Amino acid sequence: MSEQKNKEFFELIKAAREEIKSDLELQASSWAWVHELDDEGFFIFCYLRQDFNQNIISKKDLEDTVYTLVMLRHKFLPGNLPPLRDLPILSQMQPIFNLYEKLKKEEMDWEACQDFINEQLETLPIFQNN
Repeated sequence: MSEQKNKEFFELIKAAREEIKSDLELQASSWAWVHELDDEGFFIFCYLRQDFNQNIISKKDLEDTVYTLVMLRHKFLPGNLPPLRDLPILSQMQPIFNLYEKLKKEEMDWEACQDFINEQLETLPIFQNN
């Protein structure tokens, strides 16, 4: 069951990693950190890369933001949280991406980020009955 509900996620990761292998810029040593990311971190990188490509964030900010969002994901949305583990990974990631989009518009402290994530969780159908 778990493999099936996350099949789309893993197919996206596989295709993106193949694409990255053919991108000569991303083969430079300054991009080595990308190749060391776990699947969820790599997915976050792919999402943020759009902003990097549009010059919305710098290369350094891209790296810092990817690591920060990965940390927030593991801190606030651990995959083993009982209701969360029943969701596909793509759905689990949505609150993190919503937070990123909000942080692009305004600064938030750690508590505000946590409150925002909790609000996002409340909108997920799986949490509405708990």
